[in-house]
Amino acid sequence: MKEKKYQVFISSTYTDLIEERRKVLDVLLMADCIPSGMEAFVATDNEQFEVIKKVIDLCDYYILIIGMRYGSINSSTGISYTEMEYEYAKEKGVPVLVFAIDDTIDLPEEKREIEDDKIKKLNAFRNKALSNRLASIWKSTDELSGKVAISIMRAKNEIERPGWQRAVDYDEASLRKEIMNLTVQNEELKNKLSIAQKTIDEFTTTDNIAFEDCEFDIKYTYYVTALYGTEKRSSKKNLPLPEIFESIATEMMDVMITETRIESVLKSLINSGYSIHIDEQIVKRIMNQLRGLNLVMSNWSEEKKILFWGLTKKGEKLRDDMILIKTK
Repeated sequence: MKEKKYQVFISSTYTDLIEERRKVLDVLLMADCIPSGMEAFVATDNEQFEVIKKVIDLCDYYILIIGMRYGSINSSTGISYTEMEYEYAKEKGVPVLVFAIDDTIDLPEEKREIEDDKIKKLNAFRNKALSNRLASIWKSTDELSGKVAISIMRAKNEIERPGWQRAVDYDEASLRKEIMNLTVQNEELKNKLSIAQKTIDEFTTTDNIAFEDCEFDIKYTYYVTALYGTEKRSSKKNLPLPEIFESIATEMMDVMITETRIESVLKSLINSGYSIHIDEQIVKRIMNQLRGLNLVMSNWSEEKKILFWGLTKKGEKLRDDMILIKTK
C-alpha cells in the first residue's frame, strides 16, 4: 500500500508574510504534503470564511504563521479572520503547529500594526497560540523553514491523521467488507449505549448535587494597552449554572461539541468586550457538575485524540423545557 499524503492548511496574514508563506509552501511540497489555504482562500467576509472552514475540515494539519500584523477583523466576532481560522481548527481537533516571529525583531511599518486596538488583539492572540505545545519562535524565513520542516515530520510521525490515498490503492471487495463490519459494530455500540443510558437513568441519584442554586466564578485574563505597552489583567464573572447549561445545551442540537466550543460559549456569556482567555479547568469543573446531574455525557475520540460532550436524554428534556416556546 502506498504512503499517504497529508493535507496541510497554511494560515497567516498575507501581505506582510508573502515570502514566508512561499518558503513554507516549498517545505511542505518537499515533505510530500498537500498545501492548502493559500492566497485563493484568504477570507474577507463571512461567506468566504464558510469556504475556509470546509477546506480546514479536509486538512490533516494546520500551520499558523504569526507575524506582527493582526489582519482584517470580522465585524460580528471582533477578531481577525486568521484567529477565527485558528479557533475553528482547534474546535475541529485538527493538530495545530504555531510559528510566531520573535517580537524583538525590528520590522518596517508596513509589516507591523500601528493601531493600539489591533496591537492589543495581536498580543492576546499570540500569547494564546504560543500556549500550544506545538509552538515555536522564528527570527528569519530560513529559520522558519527549518522549524516547519522538523515540526511537520514530527507531527506526521507522532499524530496519526487520515491522510489521502489514491482510490486505486484499495481493493473494492475489502472496502465493502470493512463497511459491513463497521455497520455491525456501529449497531452494537448503539445498543450498548442505549443499555448504559438506561442504567444511568435508573441508578444515578442527583438529589445532593446543586443545580438551581449553583453558581460559578469564571476567572479570565485579557490584555489592554497601557502607557508602557500591553498590560495583562485579570477579572471574573459570576454565572448561574442553569444559565450556563441553557447556553451550552443549545449548542448541542443533535451534536456533541468540544471543550474549546464550550469555552467559546462561556466567553460569549461573559461578553467583556475584550479578547479573553479562560482557565480550561473551569470548563472541566462545569462539565463535571453537569455530568454529576446526569445532564451531559462525554465521549473520547481515539482517532482525533479529543473529548466530546453531548446531552443525555434528561439533558435534552431540560434544554427543551428551558428554550421551547409553550402555548398559553
